[in-house]
Amino acid sequence: MSLQDQQKTSTSLSLNPLTGEFRPIALLQILLIPLLFVDILLRASNSPEQYGSFHLNMLYLYFVPLLLLMRSYYSENRDLWLHVAQISALILLTFIFLRQRNKYIPAEGRTVHVALIFLLYVLYPLISHNFMQFLRSRAVYIGSYVTILGVFFYHVNEMSAGSTRASFVVYMGLIFGLNLFFIPRYVSRDVFLWGISSLSSFIVVLGLPAYLIGEFNLSWLQISLYQGTFALPIFGTEVHFFQSIFTNPNTVGGLTFAGAFGALALIGENIRRKRLSSIPIAGAMLIVSTLGLFLSYSRASWLAFGIASTLYLAYLILGRRSVPYTAIAVGVLTVLFLGGILFSVIPISANGRFELWKGGIRAILRAPSSFGYGVVNTHELIAPFVTDPAYRGYSPHNSYVEIFLNTGIVGGVAYLILMGGSILEGIIRRKTVDVPIFAFAFGFAVHQAFEVYTMFNVAVSAILATLVVGYLICGYQK
Repeated sequence: MSLQDQQKTSTSLSLNPLTGEFRPIALLQILLIPLLFVDILLRASNSPEQYGSFHLNMLYLYFVPLLLLMRSYYSENRDLWLHVAQISALILLTFIFLRQRNKYIPAEGRTVHVALIFLLYVLYPLISHNFMQFLRSRAVYIGSYVTILGVFFYHVNEMSAGSTRASFVVYMGLIFGLNLFFIPRYVSRDVFLWGISSLSSFIVVLGLPAYLIGEFNLSWLQISLYQGTFALPIFGTEVHFFQSIFTNPNTVGGLTFAGAFGALALIGENIRRKRLSSIPIAGAMLIVSTLGLFLSYSRASWLAFGIASTLYLAYLILGRRSVPYTAIAVGVLTVLFLGGILFSVIPISANGRFELWKGGIRAILRAPSSFGYGVVNTHELIAPFVTDPAYRGYSPHNSYVEIFLNTGIVGGVAYLILMGGSILEGIIRRKTVDVPIFAFAFGFAVHQAFEVYTMFNVAVSAILATLVVGYLICGYQK
């Protein structure tokens, strides 16, 4: 591959339906937006109980062959074997999901069933064009994904038949892989940025009237404000935390952080490309999402947005050469900031997070094996290890502690390779890294230090973080 080719990332150039020559079938990529929309609505406080992770998995399952068909349509090499392999796996996975709804994975022949599902989950996200080239170039990350998946399925094999914890692994695993390795290679980065910015703006606009008229319902959606309040700067007026359709302001914070940065990246990239017509729309979404982010009072999301924006704006002003230096400087400042809070130099309350982190680390060191505790209630798990009784019964409030508890040293290190390794690669390969996505991933890496979601989940922030890391990992392929 030539240097010129290496400098063209697939995430910005692959069949982008929003720019260049109009390609009708490439518009299939825009189906990612309703897919994300469904995930967000399923996390709403009053979402219908009859819909859940099963339906989201089925949407993902059938979205993937459409994307492969789209790419093959514009490819000289149609690779018929890819479609045969994909449809075969799709049929098997459809039966698995349908049976999982009835508490599948029986006691008889359990190991064989678990191994079959594991192998299908390894295979399905990787069935794609340039199959062998992708395996070779992204082997470290694929190996990390397989390791995490393998540890979770190791625990599934030990669970009782019909366990809801087993269902959790079955429903999370495939979406995790598709968001990491398939969708980022077949859906343009710009489609993703437009999608998340518009969805964030929609949720904010939907929830803002609650400040004027109080709690209200829109169909089955329940829009309300959180009970906690904070004082507006300058004015001093007490206002409720913003939560829109969710039960937790931190969920809105994670969504609006992603939406606000996505809009900022769209503005910057369109200025660089001298495409000025869409900047007012992106600007409006930036204002709306930033307002929602501020009102959510999610300080972890504020920090993540500030870090991601600093990295990206430094790139716009100083160029690519500044990327590694800015990233290292921001990383060091973030560590100093946390140290300042820990030692009470900075007057910001951590709300017991450090106590919870230390309790989580003690629990990790007492894990029954290097594969961790499996799918467990970490609130209860770390409680005996938390020295301050006031904070017992809470989650670790740290995604890295959470994944080490679930998957032990083996899965935890693999997770760090996915998150931290992809960022380190971006610093090293500054000439070819997709900088907006690099800054986005850096922001999510910090965000996960204060929130308890992991990429192996279907929470709103989990889906978005996995997609962002996936776009970073896959963004070096032509």
